Amino acid sequence: MRRLFDLFRRPPLRSRRHRRLLDELAEHTRRNAAQAAGQRRPVPNTVGHYYGRPVRPSISPGMVRDRAFGDRVRRGCDPTEVRSFLHLVADELTALRAELRSTQDENLRIKQALRDWQSEQFQQFQAGAA
Repeated sequence: MRRLFDLFRRPPLRSRRHRRLLDELAEHTRRNAAQAAGQRRPVPNTVGHYYGRPVRPSISPGMVRDRAFGDRVRRGCDPTEVRSFLHLVADELTALRAELRSTQDENLRIKQALRDWQSEQFQQFQAGAA
């Protein structure tokens, strides 16, 4: 019976292209981590991960801008239009990351204000009970 269930637990098969893209993502993430090792500041863990950063590497705007597809031209795809679209996507990703960061900062500020208010209410309750 256990063997039957193990058949369904096998990892999905990945194509060579998919593995190559995952390797590029991992290499890019390692390179960025090595470059920013001295500049990194602690980030609050707000994405629901208990230990450290998420396992899946994130795609950076620079990675989108630097993506190259080779010299082959496919039918209907103009390389200059593809390049301009990649820059547009990278700019949008940059704006979204900045908005996310400001939202996270606001969230931390609101949480701290709530904690301060709760502490103040508790102290007033303690003073009134005494």
